[in-house]
Amino acid sequence: MGSGVTQVTLRPAAAADCHRIWLWRNDEATRLASFDSAPISFETHERWFQESLRRPNRKIYIVLADGRDAGVARLDVAGVCGTVSIHLAPEWRRRGVGPSALAALEGIAFGPLGLRRMEAEVKADNSASFSAFRKAGFTPAGSGPALNLVKERHEE
Repeated sequence: MGSGVTQVTLRPAAAADCHRIWLWRNDEATRLASFDSAPISFETHERWFQESLRRPNRKIYIVLADGRDAGVARLDVAGVCGTVSIHLAPEWRRRGVGPSALAALEGIAFGPLGLRRMEAEVKADNSASFSAFRKAGFTPAGSGPALNLVKERHEE
C-alpha cells in the first residue's frame, strides 16, 4: 500500500469522542455509503451516542492507526452474533486500515465477547467497504440491494 500504517488497534469509545465521530459520520463519502445518507444534526447524534454508550449490547470502538484516531467501529450484539458497522476518517481511507480494524474487532468479538458470528451489511455499490470486509475474511451471504457479509468463528 505504501501508506506506512504499521499498527491498527481499537480502544473503547468515550463521551469525549462524540463530536469527532459525528464529523466522520457526516462526511459526504460516509453519508453516500450509508443506508441513511441524510446529514445528522449534532443534537440527534449526541443523543444517539450517549444512549449507545450506556447499552450493554452495543460496543463502540475508536480505530487507532499508529496511535492516531482514524475511525469508528461498532458491534451490535444479539446472542452469539455481532453486527458490524465501520467507517473511517477521510484521510485514513484506502490505506489498509479497514481490514486491520476489522481483524482487531474480530479478536474482541470471538475472544472476550465470546461471539460465534459477525455480520455486516454493505450497500451494493460500496466497493471499498466490500473489499475491506472480504480482505478481513468475511464472505458474501445472499444478495439484493445490500450485500450481506458473514464471518464465523471456527473451532480449532
